[in-house]
Amino acid sequence: MDEIETRKQAISRYENGESPKAIYQSLGKSKRWFFKWLKRYEHGGSNWSDDLSKRPHHTRDKINEAMEQAIIDTRKKLETTLYAQIGALNIKWHLKEQGLTPPPISTINNVLKR
Repeated sequence: MDEIETRKQAISRYENGESPKAIYQSLGKSKRWFFKWLKRYEHGGSNWSDDLSKRPHHTRDKINEAMEQAIIDTRKKLETTLYAQIGALNIKWHLKEQGLTPPPISTINNVLKR
């Protein structure tokens, strides 16, 4: 019996009046497992017995390629300037001078590491 069928069987047995303890013990599952699926069932939905995605709700923001290229171009320009500071803080300052909204210093450092 697959996992989805086990979940459906547990809820069916519960609706027929069987005690939760008898159900989860006979299925070799935990109390927490049983009440998790009971709660999902009670909240409704036709796919209550399906697994939910484990994918993160949010992914890290990636800067656009134009900004990445502006960071690299600014760094190259600063490298050709005698005695210029070429770190992320100075790059951020130059991007502001160009009228751009620069990303955080840590992001600039990450771009430079690539």
